[in-house]
Amino acid sequence: MDWPIEQKSIYDIFLDPKNIRIPSTAETQKALIQDLFSNENAFELVKSISAFGLFPDEFPIVTFEGGKLLVIEGNRRLAALKALAEPDIVPSFKTKLEQHKNRVIESLRCVVAPSREVAMKLIANKHTINLRKAWKPLRQAYFYQSQLDNGKTISELLHEYPDHEIVKFIRMLEMHKLAKSIVFEDDQVKADVHNERTFPITNLERMYTDPKVRSFLGFDFDENGKFNGKIEISEFNRGYSKIVEDVATGKIDSRKYNNDAQREEYLASLPPQNRPNKSKTGKFTTAGVKPTTAPKRTRTPVDTSSKVPKGLFHSTKVPFRVNSTPLRLLYDELRDLPVKTFPNASHDLLRSFLECALVFYLKEKMHYDKLVKSDRHNPKLSELLTYIVSTDAGLIADPSLIQVVNQIKSDYGESYSLERLNMINHNENWVSSEKDVRSAWAKLEVLIKELLNP
Repeated sequence: MDWPIEQKSIYDIFLDPKNIRIPSTAETQKALIQDLFSNENAFELVKSISAFGLFPDEFPIVTFEGGKLLVIEGNRRLAALKALAEPDIVPSFKTKLEQHKNRVIESLRCVVAPSREVAMKLIANKHTINLRKAWKPLRQAYFYQSQLDNGKTISELLHEYPDHEIVKFIRMLEMHKLAKSIVFEDDQVKADVHNERTFPITNLERMYTDPKVRSFLGFDFDENGKFNGKIEISEFNRGYSKIVEDVATGKIDSRKYNNDAQREEYLASLPPQNRPNKSKTGKFTTAGVKPTTAPKRTRTPVDTSSKVPKGLFHSTKVPFRVNSTPLRLLYDELRDLPVKTFPNASHDLLRSFLECALVFYLKEKMHYDKLVKSDRHNPKLSELLTYIVSTDAGLIADPSLIQVVNQIKSDYGESYSLERLNMINHNENWVSSEKDVRSAWAKLEVLIKELLNP
């Protein structure tokens, strides 16, 4: 590779619009810079340049295309330099930028590639990704949010981007803002909802674009995509919080609830606590809604579905959808207690949690009193298990789940068996290993999921 290195004025170089697939116009260049500051942390580069200048071993890669010199690699760097030279470009950062005017750099050395196509291979090798990787929908929406944050109006966006689905993205922003305002008990759900790069917004979009879902939740959109609530916000959140949580945990995904009938069935299945009371009329918009504080990112989000958790389970795999604070406290301990370090405590807590969950379930189903004897308060665990799958009770119809419960009662000696659960609780000579506890959970998980998601 023998590409020339040349000194170029920052005013003669343009940011590359093909990274985000929007037209190359003078106005768009300003929009691109604003977006890189709002969503790609370009101001951190400003601080670095102010403190240390440009690193001598880093060269932007540029090429001539369409009569302009475009920067193919180094867009954030160029945006930082342009904003330092002209702080008015980014009004929301103007004051901060003016504090760093000590290091205005108006020209820089660039590697001039013969063409974009030739440069692509080098850049791909450098980053191990495709430079032209498309933005996800929510990321696109926040590009337009950056324009609104810098003083643009929706009307101006509609005029400047006539071929773009501006109203669709405004709706997306409105619904994501409402989602981020919800107080979730599960920190992982909260983190997933706040993550604008990975939250599966299109699965949520499939729900809120359905008129029946909007009617169920008591809201609609105006012609510009702005949200209009028609009931009390607390009633709206009763239903919306459940839908958002189900999207975050994967219960609502790209394969489910794709048609009107499936979505109608989903709404019909929601429990009373998640059904808005539309008789409580009201009016609200997102203007007065404040997002909750986003959880701090201590690591890059990864898919933990294939990793063994420290506790017995990942909350995304075992959702908790019953209204019981004491049971929730036990659930959290069971989820977080390190099984490898505390196998006996984990096994014992698993038995206690199963028993408490069964009692709560039967009370919610109005069946518990049928089991209570006059001479004592609580039925035995064996009686709870027998009753829940009995034909007379009619609570569980799934044959495979009935078979699991019968195995728990009859497979003596297995780590998941009623006998072993009782031994870890009552026999002072019995101890468990991590393998015992995880084997027990593997069998009991399906029953506990049923109890926590009736």
